[in-house]
Amino acid sequence: MTKVVAYAGTGKTSSLCALAQRNRGMRGLYLAFTKSAETDARQRFPRSVQCKTVNALAMGVTGKPYLRKLGSLRPIDAIKLMGLSWDWTFAALVVDTVTAWCASDLEVFPDSAIAVGAAPIAPGHLLKYAAVVAGKLWQRMIDLDDPAPMTHDGYLKLFQLQHPTLPWDYVMLDEAQDTNPVTWDIVRRQKCPVVIVGDGYQSIFQFRGAINAMEQAQATRVLSLTQSFRFGPRIARIANALLWGFFTETTPLEGVGFDTVVRALPRDPPRHAVIARTNAEIFSEAVSAVKAGKSLGFAGGVNSYGFEKIIDTWRLVTGDTDSIRDAFLRNFKDFAALQDYAEKSRDLEVRRLLKIVTTYGSQIPDLIDAIHAACHPMLSEADVILSTAHRCKGLTLPVVRLAEDFPVLLDDRGNLLPPDKLDRQEVNLLYVAITRAQQWLMLNSTTLDFMRAMNLGDMAEEHALDVDATEDAAPSSWENDLPADDEPDQAVTPSDTVTKLPQFSQGDLFDLA
Repeated sequence: MTKVVAYAGTGKTSSLCALAQRNRGMRGLYLAFTKSAETDARQRFPRSVQCKTVNALAMGVTGKPYLRKLGSLRPIDAIKLMGLSWDWTFAALVVDTVTAWCASDLEVFPDSAIAVGAAPIAPGHLLKYAAVVAGKLWQRMIDLDDPAPMTHDGYLKLFQLQHPTLPWDYVMLDEAQDTNPVTWDIVRRQKCPVVIVGDGYQSIFQFRGAINAMEQAQATRVLSLTQSFRFGPRIARIANALLWGFFTETTPLEGVGFDTVVRALPRDPPRHAVIARTNAEIFSEAVSAVKAGKSLGFAGGVNSYGFEKIIDTWRLVTGDTDSIRDAFLRNFKDFAALQDYAEKSRDLEVRRLLKIVTTYGSQIPDLIDAIHAACHPMLSEADVILSTAHRCKGLTLPVVRLAEDFPVLLDDRGNLLPPDKLDRQEVNLLYVAITRAQQWLMLNSTTLDFMRAMNLGDMAEEHALDVDATEDAAPSSWENDLPADDEPDQAVTPSDTVTKLPQFSQGDLFDLA
């Protein structure tokens, strides 16, 4: 197994394409992280390589029989299917156990409740009973004649339990830092050459059960890609400050591209992208842009941000339940019932809906109509492109502004927050967001505070300088990161030994036969 550590913007996909070109006589499999990445990869790789997501791989084997009953699984489904009392906490425990089972590499269904991330907290007898109910629910899910829905994670789990031998000569796993255990179990069992590529500092999906396979892989060879052609030295300095400050990383990211401007945007900014931490902030940014007469674009499409659910949640507030279109929200008789569910079930999506509805109230229907009307049919031509940090992964954006909803990085004394006060996944999200920018980056206040604490005060001061309103920024375009052929008191970069991993080379990595 070969492991390639690839920092942000270093052309990892181009490197994998070069690998495939060199080995055109071998049949390769490229496992993409998302469907869009799969589609883009098909345009880049030679015909000797098949590009698939792992779910697409499983669909052909274990998914097709369940096509007519594919769906999602939520606590309300567990209550209805299993005849449970209306106890949201227990129902969530049951669903969490099924979800965690599907994402895991376990071979036997657990005898006590489990969950993605932190272990569930409940009395021992309740955890065991929840596992019994979850096990029965799982058996109903895999029964083709039972109405219990099969999830996409569910048929992938069935595929993993078969211990499949993949019929390719070699396998390439992209975004290995965000691989779930069920996928990693499939990949690591293969006898053919395996190449995994990723950046542990872009691991941002642990909340979905992802693991950093880059840490777990028992690789016979470790190579690196550390030169980013997306941006220049300024962004590299900020990124290295994050990596050194929070992770004591000593292998620097080198910015060898255009020396990105790091400064506040002019009052009448050029076409730009806004990267936010949450969907709630995306909605607020969209409202502000619409009121300013700007056209909008959304990474992943406007329908990916749940605006229709916001309207349906508002209908619960007003009692207009007959107009609710969302199947899940139709289960609640009123807004108070939804609030009770959100409090007891730990459903983050619903909690975000409640926040938006509480903030904007009766303005919601008109605001959402205005947002849809402002959407430009060509994303690259929109005045303002909106994306969460999670959705911007893999994108190159000429002009970027960071929203103000990212968490603080320092305590009251100006020291970096320890892991128990700041989830390191939040640091990774900020690293991902910062490294999207190509020509211009406007930082938020929390990042500027961090820079001052990390001896980057010169850049923070430059950021605050007034920008001539007539100064032109390059027009924005929306690109995927698939290149064409082509401690706080210390200094940011340690002055001692800098770790250097062997660099990716044509004559080294590519001999897979």
